Amino acid sequence: MKENQFSLSGRVGLVTGSTGGIGRAIAEELTRAGARIAINGRNQEKVTLVASTLEGALQAPFDVVDHASAEHAIDKIISETGRFDILVCSVGSRDRRSISEIDAADFQDLLLTNTVSAYQLARAASKKMPNPNVGRLIFISSIASLRPFRSDPAYSASKAALESIVRSFCYEFAPLGITANAIAPGFVATEFNSNLVEDPNIKEFVKTRIPAQRWARPEEVANAAVFLASDAASYINGHVLTVDAGLSTNL
Repeated sequence: MKENQFSLSGRVGLVTGSTGGIGRAIAEELTRAGARIAINGRNQEKVTLVASTLEGALQAPFDVVDHASAEHAIDKIISETGRFDILVCSVGSRDRRSISEIDAADFQDLLLTNTVSAYQLARAASKKMPNPNVGRLIFISSIASLRPFRSDPAYSASKAALESIVRSFCYEFAPLGITANAIAPGFVATEFNSNLVEDPNIKEFVKTRIPAQRWARPEEVANAAVFLASDAASYINGHVLTVDAGLSTNL
């Protein structure tokens, strides 16, 4: 047994959407735990900037909906490091409009970004995780998957589908020593949500409906990813870990 079951020393992984928000926090915390992480985003300059701040970081600039580029990025990571152990699918697009406003084409585009891209990237990654019992597939979902918020149907549906995929993956990949789990955050104070954090109506909601009476910090979600990526979570599979300070119990 390893002395530190939470250590990721020697592990290599990719975090999609890691130039900002929850994805960047996950990349930072995985690195602190000892892993070598590839930073992903569509903007090369942002990828380079974030990678420059993390020890041993690799660069993986690609659009997650470009499946060929995504798989090529995994091959490149393996060619540079000799292994691939952790995939975190953190990319998430949001369309805060009602059902009457989101047509089929818009709905499909969001599913391609949030769900189909994660499905395909995980399929590709699972074939390239040769080290027994350390392969980890981690997906960032949302409490909206089970408790959709008003005027957010496409995002909620995309995350519900993602969680169903996780449960399917756990059966198929477990014999290969690969676990598949998801994290469902609640309200997280990322730079993308800065306008909502200061909204008076939402401040009142946070105060009255979230037991902790505050938003999560991105690293508080990222710490859950470190746990699921570690040996300490070796027997956790097909699970959705809610990180919302109790919000979902009060909706």
